[in-house]
Formats: sequence, structure tokens, C-alpha cells
Amino acid sequence: MAGQAAIAQAAPRKSHVARGIAFAALGGICWGFSGTCAQLMTSELGVPVAWITCVRLLLGALIFLVACLFKNWRSLRAVLRDKRSLLRIAAFSMFGVLLTQMSYLSAISYTNAGTGTVLERLGLVVIMLIVCVRVRRWPKPRELFGLVFALGGTFLIATKGNIGALAIPAEGLMWGVVSAFALAAYTLLPGKVLAKWGSFIVTGLAMLLGGTVATVFVQPWSIPVGITPELVGVMGAMVIIGTFAAYLFYLQGITDAGPVRAGLVGCVEPVSATVISAVWLGTPVTPVDVAGIAMIVVMVLLVTQREEAPAKGEGGLDGSPDDLPPFEGRASLLGYYRSRPAVHDDFVRFQEVLEDGHEALAALGIEEKGSKKYPSERRVMRAIDWGTAHVVTVPERSGEEEAAGERIIGVFAVDPRGDEAYGRSSGADWLTESPDPPDGEASYAALHWVCVASEARRRGVGMFILGEAERLAKAAGKRSLRCDVYEGNGPMRALLMEYGFSSCGTIALRDRLGRERRRDAFERLW
Repeated sequence: MAGQAAIAQAAPRKSHVARGIAFAALGGICWGFSGTCAQLMTSELGVPVAWITCVRLLLGALIFLVACLFKNWRSLRAVLRDKRSLLRIAAFSMFGVLLTQMSYLSAISYTNAGTGTVLERLGLVVIMLIVCVRVRRWPKPRELFGLVFALGGTFLIATKGNIGALAIPAEGLMWGVVSAFALAAYTLLPGKVLAKWGSFIVTGLAMLLGGTVATVFVQPWSIPVGITPELVGVMGAMVIIGTFAAYLFYLQGITDAGPVRAGLVGCVEPVSATVISAVWLGTPVTPVDVAGIAMIVVMVLLVTQREEAPAKGEGGLDGSPDDLPPFEGRASLLGYYRSRPAVHDDFVRFQEVLEDGHEALAALGIEEKGSKKYPSERRVMRAIDWGTAHVVTVPERSGEEEAAGERIIGVFAVDPRGDEAYGRSSGADWLTESPDPPDGEASYAALHWVCVASEARRRGVGMFILGEAERLAKAAGKRSLRCDVYEGNGPMRALLMEYGFSSCGTIALRDRLGRERRRDAFERLW
């Protein structure tokens, strides 16, 4: 059903941008502090990397999962019964979390906190190249310049400008390169489970699984480590400040300042690691080191730079793929899809995509009752006028005649005032209690008309739409997102369940004339 109010854009409020930048910087500084703690434990306290990895992951998992128990224990219980999600979390845990920790800490143990952190940031180049291959495009000029700066900075750090010799141990350079690839895996592997269950649950379970596996193989209790007050203090600071607090600060920075600003400000991490290491531990820093670090930071800025903003009134959401630095976006979205409110010029194409949806339902054997197809042209136009109808676009490919250099491949509508039909319905066991219009302001947003063009199916567009719909609902201050689907629409049911919607039973919807139709009801609560 079409809504009756325009949806606020998800861009951060101006009054909170400065606060968000400050929080994002604090997050980067805390991560830099974490690297210095690792350097202190490995170089001065003689603690093996394997022991630090086991303890840090298990303690970090404990904090994250306890937070999940207080924040959303139902979702934590549900994910433990989702075998597919658990398999994906396991892969993320082994090749992302565990490998990242081992390689990053090993690089620091052979070099120092600043060098290890800078080498790890080379993973952004790996991500960039993977994304280019995935979406079948050449790197953009700024990305190529970023690659040049990355290689140049790594050369200066590794050789101090002396071509004939390494200035850091070969083992340190090797582990630094491994940590770069591990960072790419850490970023690209958990896309679907992050969208479905949220970062707290996924991170906590991945840390728990990685820490458990590492503990079984390493057996840290058999490693002779002197547990001194200094070690306890440094490890505690590393877990609380360098892991949990860093994560919370950075998330708040994304909320207040948006992912683009937060991602760029987070580049302070390698700089903070170098400065903290030099001040706290007296690690020597040469002018060549500074030049190499500066080149790596320039690389990060180039690789994560957002494209030129679209014209006013036609921009995508803050949070769409073009708004996300590569190390923040899900793999299926990176540099590929965008969403924006539909405009009058989109009406014809909007109707064409809806017709593709009707044909897909017919192919499933679903017979749409009534002489007129839903939604009507009048209802679509009204939703466009109110700003509740949205389109998903991809850049126009050569040889196609689409306006504005884009092609519409999906449509959907999000009504922040709920759905009057739900107020006249019966049978659904919704997750939230909410008044329905016109009796009051709903605490949920209603999602309708999710359709993907036939040529764009099985490419993650449906999952992208659900993510955009959730962002819109959250931006409007809603607690949940509701929708209903035909009982025989198995693909849509599976997509909703995979994203994290809960089945709320069968709902009997009645129109103003008292005619009844039955649908499967779903709701996503956050």
C-alpha cells in the first residue's frame, strides 16, 4: 500500500556530523592503540603471538556476546539454529577474524605497531581489485594512483629507500602482506550474515569460534607466559579500549557522520599507531618512514574516495554502495547498485518492472485476483508524489538508451506511516505492538512492491532492496519493517528469511468493501 508522507533521507543531521567525525577518529585512535599494546606484549613482555590471539579473541567474544544478550537475545538464539548462517560465520571466523589477528599481530611482532598497521591497510588495494573483477570494470584513475602510492609506500617502509636490502625483517613483510589479504577476506566474506543478523552477533560468534579453534591447536595454557599485573593491564586495555571501545566509537561515527566521512576519518589508525608507538614505546621513526606512511594514507584516501554526488533531489541514500568506502560495503553491493526516490520520469519504467513481477508470480502459479493488477497506476503515481516509491539503478552500459546514464532494474515502496490494511486485518502475530493508521502513528514502516527486472535477477538486487528499505525505516525512526507476500511466493519468502525477517503467520487482509485476501506476514525488528 502506498504511504502518505515523504521519507526523510538517511543522511546524518548536520548537528551531529562534528560529533560523528570525533567518534570515528576516536575509533581509529583506539585501533592504533591496540597495535601498540600488541607491540609491547610481543617485544618487551615476550608474549607469543599465538597466546595473545587466543586470549584476545575469547575475551572479545565474551564482551560482544554479553552485549548481544542484553541487546537482542532472541536474534542470538535464532542464529544458532540457522545452519547456513553458521557455516558462513565459520568461514568468516577462520579466513577473516583468525587469520587477520594472527597475521597482523605477527607483522607487528617482527616490525612495530605503525609498520604492521600500514602494511595491513594494503588490503584496501586487494579489495579494490577484487571489486573491479567482480563488477567487470577497469580500475578508475584515482584507484590506479592509489595502487601506485600503495606500492611506493610499502617500498619505502620495507627498504628505507635502499633498493638493495630490506630494512624490516622478511618475516615482517611476509606477515604484513598476508594481513592485507586477510583484511580483504575479513571485509568481503561476511556480507550476507552481517545484513541478516547484525555486526554484534556476527563479530561475537566469529571471535568465539576463532578463539576456540586457536585455543584447541595452540593450547595457550602450555605456553610459559608470566601473568604479571602489567600483562593483565595491557591485555585488558587491548580488549576493552582497542577492540570493544574502538568498535563502538566507529559505529557511532558512522551513525552521526555517515559511512563516507567515518571511513575517511578512520584512516587515522596507521598514523595513531605510529605516533603512540613512538611516544609510548620509543619506537624510532625516520623521515623515510613518515614518507611511506603518508603515501599509504594517500592511497587509502584515493581508494575510498566517493564519486561525485548526483544532482540535488536525485541522490541515493547515504549508505548506498556509492556512499560506502570499499572496506565498509557488502561484497554484493560494492560499486554496483544505487537507490533513489522515484520521479515522474520513472513512471513508465516503474510499471514495466512491476509487470515483470506479475509475470514472475504467474510463473509460480499464483493467480492474482481481481480485474485490475495491483498496484494501480494511480497508486504508483501517488506514491511517487509522496516520495515513498523508490527505484534501484545501475550505471548505463554502452549501447543502451537510458536517460541520466542509469538503468532501472528494481522497484519498491516503503511507507513510514504503516499500512491501513494491517489495521483491518486479522491473524498475524506481529513482533511489535503498534497503532495502525488512521488511529495513530505506526511504530513500523511497511514494505511493498518489491520487484526486480527479469534480466537482473539472481544478482543480489533483492537483498539490496531489503537493506535499503531497512535504512529508510530506521531513518524515519521506526522500530521494525513489515510486509506481506503471496502464500505461494517461495523465492520472496526465502529472501525475507535469509535477510532476517521473522514469519508472523498468515494474515487475512480486508479492503474497505470487506473483501478478504490471505497473505504470509513478515516483520524485521531491530
